[in-house]
Amino acid sequence: MIKTLLQTDSDYVYTFLRTIAGIIIFPYGMQKLFGWSSAPGFGVPGIKGALEQITARSVPEFIAWLIIIGQSFGSIALILGFLGRIAAGGLFIIFTGALIVHLPDGWTLNWFGSKKGEGIEYFILLLSILLVIVVKGSGALSIDYWLTR
Repeated sequence: MIKTLLQTDSDYVYTFLRTIAGIIIFPYGMQKLFGWSSAPGFGVPGIKGALEQITARSVPEFIAWLIIIGQSFGSIALILGFLGRIAAGGLFIIFTGALIVHLPDGWTLNWFGSKKGEGIEYFILLLSILLVIVVKGSGALSIDYWLTR
C-alpha cells in the first residue's frame, strides 16, 4: 500500500508542479502557525488568531487544527516530495473548503479592492495543480521517487 502511495514517474513536470504548489501554500501555513507577517490582508498571525478566524465560520476547532497543521506541514511535504500524494490530497480537501468559503465573492480575485473578498480563480488553479500531484505523484527530485527506486 505505501509503495503505491509513493510510486511516481521520473518526470520533472510533476516535480515543478509539486514544488510550486508547496511554495505557494507554505507562507499561508507559516502565517497560521507562527504569524510571520503583519501584512494587511495576509491573514491573522499565529495559531490563536487562525483558530479564532476559522472557528468564527462555524468550523469545529478540531478541523481548524487540521487546517493549520495541513497547510503548514503539507506544504513542506510537497516541497520535499515526501508522501506527495497524501499531502496533496489533504491540501486538496482544505482548499476545496476555501473555494466554498470564497464562492460568494465571484470568480476573479479582488484586484482593485472593490469587492468584499477574493474570488475563486486562485483556488481553481491550485486545486488543479494538487489534483495532478494526487494522480501522478511527486515526480523526479522527490523523496518519494528516491524511496521507490
